[in-house]
Amino acid sequence: MPEAIRHHVDDVTNCEDIAMNFLVSHITREPPIKTTSKWTLRCPTCTETLSQDESHFRERHECIRLFTRIYGYNPLKFSQFRADSVLFKTRLPPDKQKCFRFV
Repeated sequence: MPEAIRHHVDDVTNCEDIAMNFLVSHITREPPIKTTSKWTLRCPTCTETLSQDESHFRERHECIRLFTRIYGYNPLKFSQFRADSVLFKTRLPPDKQKCFRFV
């Protein structure tokens, strides 16, 4: 991975997933592992998350632009493949959630 990308990720404390997807796609010439614009994680006890910051997605967009300039192209390829866990979007009753805590 180019040193400039590693330094940028360290500076902004963000975009490490995008950097890894750029690297994997650049080396393999295959679609990225997972890159999405936004995803939902329900966490009622989480009071502060990176994605709540208004600048979070703007920073991520800037990371893509910077990484594209560094690589000289955008190696990410479009893909519609999706692999979800067995319990993806499964709403479990509160009394059943503990048994799946580590799944």
